[in-house]
Amino acid sequence: MSEIRLPAINLVLISGRLTADPNLNFTPDGVPVLKFRIASGRVYKDKNGNWKEAVTYIPVSVWREQAERLAEALHKGSAVYVEGRLQSRSWEVEGQKRNIVEINAWRIQNLEKITAAPKETVEEQEEVPETEKELQDDDLPF
Repeated sequence: MSEIRLPAINLVLISGRLTADPNLNFTPDGVPVLKFRIASGRVYKDKNGNWKEAVTYIPVSVWREQAERLAEALHKGSAVYVEGRLQSRSWEVEGQKRNIVEINAWRIQNLEKITAAPKETVEEQEEVPETEKELQDDDLPF
């Protein structure tokens, strides 16, 4: 059999919705890590021609400054686009070995539409002093 040169590719691109509010923790060294799960679905036809939906639940980890920013922006149900790599971990609990495969994300885009803050009504606007009104109207440099 000939030798095969296998490229080192580990890339995940996926979109979905958060299944719960994200959980922000810190390592013993103080590094922030945000963990959450997303639900990513697909629609397909079964062998009888009926439409079915399949959902896959994927754990995601985000590190450092991005983790802190996203902890404030994301919530249960948020739609996200995730880029990262697959990572597996193993540990033991009460004599039983546990394994997990998760996405270690380096880019997450919040797909939620950002709504603008409501504009102030006329009654809520601050009163502008008379001198500033004159400057605004008469002393424009153009």
